[in-house]
Amino acid sequence: MKKKKKKKRGMFRFIVVLLLLVIFVLLFQTRSIKVKGNEYYGENSIISWLEKDKLSVNTVYLFWKYNYTDAEVPSVVEEMKLTFENPWTLVAHVKEKGKSGYVSFNDTNLYFDRKGTALFESKKTFTGVPYVEGLSFDASKVEIGKKIPVEDDSAFTLIAEASKYLVKYSLTPDKLVYANEQSVVLYFGSVEVLIGNKEYEIRIAQIKPILEKLKEQYPDQAGVLHLENYEADSASINFTPQS
Repeated sequence: MKKKKKKKRGMFRFIVVLLLLVIFVLLFQTRSIKVKGNEYYGENSIISWLEKDKLSVNTVYLFWKYNYTDAEVPSVVEEMKLTFENPWTLVAHVKEKGKSGYVSFNDTNLYFDRKGTALFESKKTFTGVPYVEGLSFDASKVEIGKKIPVEDDSAFTLIAEASKYLVKYSLTPDKLVYANEQSVVLYFGSVEVLIGNKEYEIRIAQIKPILEKLKEQYPDQAGVLHLENYEADSASINFTPQS
């Protein structure tokens, strides 16, 4: 009798476990993935990335993978976390890598991050991202997701630093020119602004109010604004009008 009871209990447990397993598989079957936070990396591209894993059919697995492991994410994504909307629907919260600038490339705009990594190509121009000139590289060797092979690696450090403060002070130059390791030049209409290679915050912070004054004192006047030697204790700023 005891053996029969044990056998019945074992069968009951097996059935319960099997039912729970079936419920788990069916209830947490991935039916939909939504994407939030993406600006330039397409929703379909992110979903395709998630679904390339054969086990992505289970929402619990995907949730665990992207929240509790060092899962690989697309090269343009800095961070991606998943949450549940319901047992069969996940929401991917994406934080994309910041864009430091873009260059002309194959009749499109090639955007790169602060480390010089090529993020993506697009015909679109994004507000607040400077157009960059002066970078010398072999276009045939450019690969999305990898660092742009420029001749001077220090270029991206200066561009990223300048770009950070241009965003902070709500400035978008017509173009940013990397002249050399000692000089970055910004262009706002017909005004050329020299900012050198250091003290970018205090120098860029001066640009907007100065440009406003120049519009009053020198309307439509081309010229060079010298901030390359400007320091916090500088008493004056030099603007050289050009004919």
